[in-house]
Amino acid sequence: MKKLLFFIGIISILLFYFWSKLIVASILFILILDSFTVKILVSKLEKILPKNIWKIISYGYIIMLPVLFAIFFRTFFFDIYYVPSSSMERTLFPNDYVIINKISYGVKLPKHPRNIPVIGSFFTPPKNEYNIYQSLKPFKRLKREDIVVFKAVDNSDKFLIKRIIGMPGDTIELRESKVFINSRALKEKESYSYNFLLKNKIKNLLIKNYSNKEYRKLPFNEKNRYKKNVIEKPNFNYFLFPASKQDNWTRDNYGKLIIPKKGMKISLTDENIGIYKSVVLKFENINLQELENQYYTFKNDYYFMMGDNRHNSIDSRSFGFVPESYIQGKMIKVFSRKRLFSF
Repeated sequence: MKKLLFFIGIISILLFYFWSKLIVASILFILILDSFTVKILVSKLEKILPKNIWKIISYGYIIMLPVLFAIFFRTFFFDIYYVPSSSMERTLFPNDYVIINKISYGVKLPKHPRNIPVIGSFFTPPKNEYNIYQSLKPFKRLKREDIVVFKAVDNSDKFLIKRIIGMPGDTIELRESKVFINSRALKEKESYSYNFLLKNKIKNLLIKNYSNKEYRKLPFNEKNRYKKNVIEKPNFNYFLFPASKQDNWTRDNYGKLIIPKKGMKISLTDENIGIYKSVVLKFENINLQELENQYYTFKNDYYFMMGDNRHNSIDSRSFGFVPESYIQGKMIKVFSRKRLFSF
């Protein structure tokens, strides 16, 4: 039975190696498999090594095995993340925990120890390094309106959870807070929420936040007292991406903006260099202003993220495009004390 398990395990490890090309990890898995099954390698090591050294290795193995399993599981299969803010209300709430599927949507292998699950906090973060993950081939493709967890693009240790709104190659635009993709209006979900204004008798301006579902269920008289707080003039308290559009766009009247796609070729102009230069410099290691020709072809796919709480979310309208390599996975389960909406 143990020989059969060893044979099946070796086949699995070989498949893992051909998929991941991780030779060190594959050798480590063979050693672990051997220790639980036929113990051929273990027996040889025990005979070769001095008893004291063998005891140290044995105890270290017992201590480290659960840690290695946790790193492997959280890197390749599933992980759990904490929701810290209200940017996804009423879909997700602060203090919720979400489970994400990593293996189906392209495992992201950390290039630096700082980004390894479980043990990463023990290492110093890399400075000015943005290409921090290597993506393995996905079994499924991400879709528009998937809720995903991704590494913050500002080189911090934060992980954010938002909804994919713009796919690679899309043209995104917001008109009076309504999203248009390739000039077509995107259907709104019941859980999307906005700030609404109410003017009371003493002329004080009050703001309330309602989801589409909550607003629709308001009594007719109450509805007429509220107006969606659409920002039509530049609001300098809310930083917009790109900086070159800060004086022209708002969080509710935004774009048009083309989202970069792998293989997409653009003709460089003074305006679009201002839009794409930071993302290309960070994630593609190219300075567009130093190129000799007038065209650039993108090396990676990028996404545009937005929070469901549209007026209370710091998202791609502020920090720009998110490279595919930064997306850790798709949300598949949420654990919450509040469940107002189902998926």
